[in-house]
Amino acid sequence: MREMKREKFWQWIEKKIEKDKNVWLLCIDLGFPWLNKLQKKFPERCINTGLIEQSAIGIAVGLALSGEKVYIYSTSTFLIYRAFEQIRNDIINQGIKNIWLVGTAGKQYNFLGYTHIAKNKEEVKILKILTKNPNYIRLL
Repeated sequence: MREMKREKFWQWIEKKIEKDKNVWLLCIDLGFPWLNKLQKKFPERCINTGLIEQSAIGIAVGLALSGEKVYIYSTSTFLIYRAFEQIRNDIINQGIKNIWLVGTAGKQYNFLGYTHIAKNKEEVKILKILTKNPNYIRLL
């Protein structure tokens, strides 16, 4: 697990996608200012899946099993809580190491209420139930 600022993540992921043709970014209906820029540069590897957390995990697993490196970006509470079963069964239990969950966990969504807020790093604690070292990037 690592933490970084949201703006830094977008710069970092753009460089990764530029350098490695096997890097994909799946966004679960967020990050439009940054995502739109990346979609213009890399339309085939930067995809807005819409609000389908569980299915986005399935898409990522299919890509990963084909050798791709996949980053899934969403609000941490929706990404981890809604897709927990798929993360457990499809990523962790299969030992897939080339998928990274990227969750916005900062205060940027506080105005939307408790459903959008991961308090006390609870999403990290949930992931650590499944594995000691989750492939998770927590954006502040």
